[in-house]
Amino acid sequence: MKASRVFRRSALIALLVGGVLVGGVSAGSVLASGVLVTTPPVDDSIPDEQGDGLSVLDETLPLIDPATQTTLPAGCIAPRSATATFVGELVSTDDLLATYRVIQVRGGSLGAYVNSGLIAVRYADRETRFLQPGEVYLVGAGASEMFVTLESKVRTKKELFGGDAVIGIDDSDSPCPKFEDPIITLSPTGQLVDSGLFALLRNEPSALSQVLLLPLAIVLAFLIGLVVIKRLLVSARRSSRR
Repeated sequence: MKASRVFRRSALIALLVGGVLVGGVSAGSVLASGVLVTTPPVDDSIPDEQGDGLSVLDETLPLIDPATQTTLPAGCIAPRSATATFVGELVSTDDLLATYRVIQVRGGSLGAYVNSGLIAVRYADRETRFLQPGEVYLVGAGASEMFVTLESKVRTKKELFGGDAVIGIDDSDSPCPKFEDPIITLSPTGQLVDSGLFALLRNEPSALSQVLLLPLAIVLAFLIGLVVIKRLLVSARRSSRR
C-alpha cells in the first residue's frame, strides 16, 4: 500500500511538471514569433438599410445637364429644361395668359395641358403685350412651380454688372458653359420677338395716342390757362382805374 501511494504521488508530480513545461514552451514559441493570435469579435448587429440620414452630396463632383447631356464643372447650375416646344397660333391674350392653337409639337409633350387643340401659357410682367393675336409663334414652355399652366417669356434675362465676372456669382473655378434658354417665345424663324417701345406702341394704338396726344393736350391746356389768366388781370386793372 505504501509503495502504491508513493507511485501515485510520483505520477501526479510528473504530470504537473509536464504541463508546466508544455505551457512554457507554447508561450515561448508565441513570444518568439512576435505574433499574437486573437479571435476578432463578431458583430451581430443588424445593419441599418435606411442609412443614418447624414449623407451629404459631394458638391465637388461635376453635374450632368439632363437636356444636353453635357458635363458641367463643379459649382455650375444646370439650366432649366422645357416641358414642350410647339408652334402655335395666338388666339387671345390677357395680362397674364396667352392662348394658342397648337399647330405642331416640336419637342417634349404637352400632355394634359392641351384641351381641344388649345393651350394656355402664362407670362410674367405682362409680356403678353408684345404678342399679337393671329400671329404664329415658336413657344418653348416649362411647367410652372406655382400654377397649373405652362409658362414662357418673351424677353431674355440680361446679366447685370458683368455676369460671371462678378466675384462670388459663380462658385466654380472653371467657367460655366453658356446655354440658350429653352423656355422662351420666338418667331417661327427662331428670332426674338420685338419687345421694344415701338413694338408696344404698334401693338396698342391706344397707347400710341396717349403717348403723342396727351402731352400736346396738356401743353395746350396750359397755354390756354395762361391766356385766360392774363386777360383776367388786364380786365381787373382797367376796372380799377375807372
